[in-house]
Amino acid sequence: MKHKQELTTKSYFINRFGKLSTSFLFWQMQDIAWEHAEKLGFGFANLQKEKQFWVLSRMLVKIKRRPEWGEKFTVETWPAGIDGLLALRDIHFIDANGESIIQATTSWLVLNQQTKRIVKLELGSIPLHDERVLDINAGKVKPVKSDDEVVFTPVLFNEIDVNQHFNSGRYLERIIDSYDFDFHEANELIEFEVNFVKEGIQNDRLGIKKQILDKNNHICSVVRESDGADLIRARLVWEKRKNPTQL
Repeated sequence: MKHKQELTTKSYFINRFGKLSTSFLFWQMQDIAWEHAEKLGFGFANLQKEKQFWVLSRMLVKIKRRPEWGEKFTVETWPAGIDGLLALRDIHFIDANGESIIQATTSWLVLNQQTKRIVKLELGSIPLHDERVLDINAGKVKPVKSDDEVVFTPVLFNEIDVNQHFNSGRYLERIIDSYDFDFHEANELIEFEVNFVKEGIQNDRLGIKKQILDKNNHICSVVRESDGADLIRARLVWEKRKNPTQL
């Protein structure tokens, strides 16, 4: 019950280092998940008929290496079970030599469009593939502990998705962009775990809170100014960049 996409790293997929950017990594995972759900009969259009929709709740991504500009690679995905109210989906990036380069597990909820309440999924309602790309599910990320001042900026037009919520990938962009050029020049993101906690909408003003646990491990959250609520929490693991650019 796997679904695959054969892809090439386009020029608009990459970061300034010529490798797949974190935001496009996320969007490729989201795209193949939506595509497969449609093929299995429980995608966006099908749930719309029931006044329901999917939301991404958690994700855990481990990056061995990122595809480079022009490189061919395969993304494959499959439903991986139900954990309480969460539907699990695994995603695997494989290079042209058959080597595993990125492994991810994601956890999804179905919500009622009108009440925004969670719809319970029944065992057997989703076909499963008996394989796991990681031996754990995405877990809970602790809240950030920080007294640093937070700078808030408004939600922009392109940050709102088709469900009229803040686009999940844009949260990651905001977090990545909160680090300066010098930090990115010296460090590369190799693992991230994200909890999507609340929905952002137009007219919100959002900011980034950050806690540095040590030089490699950070926790970040995207915070709403009006009520101080965390919209997402992210655990980031960085390592020293092996081949920094010579610009």
